[in-house]
Amino acid sequence: MSIRNRLLFWLLSGLAILGACFVLADYLIDRALLADIYDDQMSQIASAIPVHFSGNDLGVNEPALKYDGDDSILQIWDQDGKLSYSSHQAIVLPRFSTPGFSEITWRGSEWKLFIRKTDHNLIQVAQSLSGRRNIAVEHALRSLIPLLIFLLIMGLLIHWSVGTGLQSLTRLSQELAKRTPDKLGRLATQDQPAEIKPLTHALDTLLQRLGVALEGQKKFIADASHELRTPLATLQIQTQLVEQSLGSGRETRALADLKAGVKRTSHLVEQLLMVSRLESGGIHDPHTRLQLHEIAREVTIDLIPYANTRKINLGVEQLDAGHIMGSEHHLHILLRNLIDNAVRYTPSGGQVDVTIRASQDDILLEIEDSGPGIPADERERVFDRFYRCLVPQATGSGLGLAIVKQVAELHQAEVKLGQAPRLAGLKASIIFKRAA
Repeated sequence: MSIRNRLLFWLLSGLAILGACFVLADYLIDRALLADIYDDQMSQIASAIPVHFSGNDLGVNEPALKYDGDDSILQIWDQDGKLSYSSHQAIVLPRFSTPGFSEITWRGSEWKLFIRKTDHNLIQVAQSLSGRRNIAVEHALRSLIPLLIFLLIMGLLIHWSVGTGLQSLTRLSQELAKRTPDKLGRLATQDQPAEIKPLTHALDTLLQRLGVALEGQKKFIADASHELRTPLATLQIQTQLVEQSLGSGRETRALADLKAGVKRTSHLVEQLLMVSRLESGGIHDPHTRLQLHEIAREVTIDLIPYANTRKINLGVEQLDAGHIMGSEHHLHILLRNLIDNAVRYTPSGGQVDVTIRASQDDILLEIEDSGPGIPADERERVFDRFYRCLVPQATGSGLGLAIVKQVAELHQAEVKLGQAPRLAGLKASIIFKRAA
């Protein structure tokens, strides 16, 4: 159901309920007023009869009165209990004796009586209570017709006014429909009601974020295409070299180069897919209570064989226990990239140490190496995708530290790069908030 129809339904429902209450109140008020008026009328009729009234005072050819539901019936009895006069011959009530006003039930109908006694007569005036109620109902029903006309007019006015008020939403939806991925400018806010402006502001903020995300995605795709072009071309050349070396005795060397190229390309593709997964679903990955030192121990043990092939002394200096809230999968990625980078860029025979220090509020993860380090003016740029320091010892994809930064942001952790005071290489520090 549209907003217009909902407003129309609820407003008209409220007006209809108020109208029904008005009709009921009108009926009750009319009934009370009619009761007072008819009671005064009955007492005046009885008082108008002379004290010495007798049947001889009436004309011989008195016309019979037609009875309506609210008519008062006048009856006069003489001293002998004989009915000497009745205003309506078709309705003859029995003689009652209680003076003043009273209510009786006669032949299934309720009647209001007023009785006046004189020395010579008993004057009885009666009126049907159902007749009184019927008059009150008729008055209330007559007021129902203007009420229905009022509801009809109000319905048309509400339909028109709500439609006019919702034109700003219609214009806003039309503006949104014109937006494309290449055109995500701010929405127009002129002539907008105060209630619509917060929605427009929120949509502008969302469109701005979407634009930033799309620009980042475009840049990522462009950079990825550029980065993949070189290793793919290298693989083609190495494949041709393998073909040319068949039968020449250089097959082993050519195949080794081809395997290395495939490995580098596979690593790059794996890093690209990891970045894509972190951007698309990293925010929705559930966080649980984890022991960071256990994850660090597992990752370190997994990478020791790789470090041994490069003759790197990989080990742990200190692993304090402590809980943090995070994604186990993402923390494995973070630690693997940090340690892999340290081993990759450390010269043969070097050293890489993993340290976890726990304090009351924070848990500090540190990866130190004896490599060449990163100049101070480049320590912020290395978190950019595909940015590489010119280090001759290794060639990476330029995505490792960008992934580390992204995972740290998902865990609201702080990443710092500096010089290792003990090993004189690079020290990567990540500060996590301790779980309550």
